[in-house]
Amino acid sequence: LVATAFGFAVRGAVFPDLEMEFNLSEEQKGVIGGVGLFPFAISIILLSLVVDRIGYGTVMTFAFIGHLASAILTICAPDFKVLYIATFIYALANGAVEAVINPVVATIHRENKTHWLNILHAGWPGGMVLGGLLSILVVTLLAANPELANSLPGKPWQWQMSVLLLPILAYGFLLFGQKFPEQERVEAGVSFRTMLEEFGWGSAY
Repeated sequence: LVATAFGFAVRGAVFPDLEMEFNLSEEQKGVIGGVGLFPFAISIILLSLVVDRIGYGTVMTFAFIGHLASAILTICAPDFKVLYIATFIYALANGAVEAVINPVVATIHRENKTHWLNILHAGWPGGMVLGGLLSILVVTLLAANPELANSLPGKPWQWQMSVLLLPILAYGFLLFGQKFPEQERVEAGVSFRTMLEEFGWGSAY
């Protein structure tokens, strides 16, 4: 969740630079803003329905690959099309993260779910603040040291974007060898159909 929050903070910080870099029109700015959000809704809903079947680890691996690919594509984007694709992938990965972290925390801390879910979601504002501060720190250091900025490959905004790699690589490392718990529904023997029936008409069953 910290990684997704970093993404919002850092991407927001570099957006004026992206606007200049790709000469974005008002329509294109709106398109990029939208594609950073709507795929999230798609992936969190669809993956939440099947996460217990395909496995938490599989979904988190998808999220990690998506976050990493998105950050690299954004840094290296040659045009608006690639920037769009990178942002789309980023939003899908965010939804994948949410589809996993909520049921996993609720399962691990089943006796005190609300408390631990609150702690989990403190990662969102925490990540926004930390990501924003690191992004500002990078661009401030480069502005204060023109020789350093000129000696580095790429542009300052690309180095700002590289800040996003820190939490992504961190949680990717933590995934290695990680064993996820069995979902409470599966453990209790409740069928997939019965679970959806709890939602009533909206489940389309």
